[in-house]
Amino acid sequence: MYINQHLWSDSNPVGKIISTRGKNFVTIQPVEASDNKTKMEFVTGGFSAICLNDSKQEYDFFEVGEPFEVRLSKSQLANKYWHIEDAPFKHYDFNF
Repeated sequence: MYINQHLWSDSNPVGKIISTRGKNFVTIQPVEASDNKTKMEFVTGGFSAICLNDSKQEYDFFEVGEPFEVRLSKSQLANKYWHIEDAPFKHYDFNF
């Protein structure tokens, strides 16, 4: 299981859950995404440009650094910023 941070229209991987301790503590192996592998296509419009293939982004994910422990509270998961999901996920909204 992975923790991904969803902030408005952007998403970033936080890390892979590698163990739990008690009800609220989890140990996370940090995960980072590579650069976008898709060539983005832009046309004039919006603030500066509109990305035509925004939903086609592809990233490779890799584990980095030392694992760390965090306390996941109900309020932290209820704020809808952190999601526990099956895979790491990254999306940058080029059309904002």
